[in-house]
Amino acid sequence: MTPTTLLLTLIAAAGMSFSVHAEEPAYEPATQVIKEVKPFRTFLTVQKYNLENSGKAQDKVFNTKIEIAFPNGAKVTLPEGGHRWPISNGQSQEINRTLEIPWAFVQSDSTKFTVSITRSGVTIAPCEFSVEQLSQFNRGYICRTDAAVQAEQGAPQEKIIRESVHVRVFTDRNATPNEIPKDAIALRN
Repeated sequence: MTPTTLLLTLIAAAGMSFSVHAEEPAYEPATQVIKEVKPFRTFLTVQKYNLENSGKAQDKVFNTKIEIAFPNGAKVTLPEGGHRWPISNGQSQEINRTLEIPWAFVQSDSTKFTVSITRSGVTIAPCEFSVEQLSQFNRGYICRTDAAVQAEQGAPQEKIIRESVHVRVFTDRNATPNEIPKDAIALRN
């Protein structure tokens, strides 16, 4: 029984006459305010690859490639054209390839991707990235092998694999115009 119904019932029980003109407040369900995010351009730059130690002979040359994969199945392999970078222990390969991530890959102001390193047939466990608040921050990441886990598993120091790839994720909202590359590789969704 609502308070209005209870009051009317008490007045009627007392034998009183009355005239009621009342409007019940209209019920309005609570609405959640959703801030609309206008589309923006999002970029992923693979900056460089480092091979500190392959766990193999110091003078051996390895052929390396990097693969970036997105949840929808889109993949990009660097270097392009099925080639690989030759690299030895203690060397670094400047890459500086920028991918433009389609707006369709951005969900709730975030995106996900995986970076895998393949070196002469050895695939390093991929790094999985979930980048939140794209519209707010530009950021850099380093995907590297876990030397501590290898040491815990009993690998001698000279056999511990140490390699890494540096990536940067940024948007046109938080970058200067000259930071936006004109030669970015446009991904397709």
